[in-house]
Amino acid sequence: MAAAEQLDWAALLRFDQERGLEGRRHDAEAARLRGDQRVRAVCLREVAQLEMLPRLWEFGVPLTEEEYQEAGRVRSWMTHEQATARHEALSRYPSPGWSPDPHIRYFWSPDGHLLYVTTARDDGRFVVNHGFLTPEWADRLRRELPRLADLVTLYERNQEAGRGHEGAPAGTPLVGDGMPEPLALWRARVEATLRRRATERTADATG
Repeated sequence: MAAAEQLDWAALLRFDQERGLEGRRHDAEAARLRGDQRVRAVCLREVAQLEMLPRLWEFGVPLTEEEYQEAGRVRSWMTHEQATARHEALSRYPSPGWSPDPHIRYFWSPDGHLLYVTTARDDGRFVVNHGFLTPEWADRLRRELPRLADLVTLYERNQEAGRGHEGAPAGTPLVGDGMPEPLALWRARVEATLRRRATERTADATG
């Protein structure tokens, strides 16, 4: 059995997710002790947003590596957009269009699928949803994320021409205090899958 198959992806996800949440809670408390209500309010909002992420380990079934990676992409999107919003809220001289990493873009489809695109800094190739943008990977993405197929094709053309993110949208921001609809749809879909797997596992165990 390969080493990757032996990893407890659910435990790793729990560690990653709870560490990030605890870090923002710590920042909020530190701001409170300093008497900095402005920073504390931003941190508490980020805590509430991070708590929207599902606790997939609580279903009691193993996660696949792809499920772990997908949950990580969703969390990375959230923290990326939080950093952008934090810059707008707290910077004395906020810069329109500022990004914590201009090499990265995140795009949600209306049906709750996330496309993560970053440039490979050594040669300008794209990594999309944890895979290099080869023709085979692009075809798979178009099949699995049909509402984002045109965007995948745009990035294929940009990669061939060396145009980076030219012509692509700015990405999907994290707006407001409620759960964004694409996030809610993704969460419902992944939780339904794990719930079904847990039910099947229980049925197999009871024979």
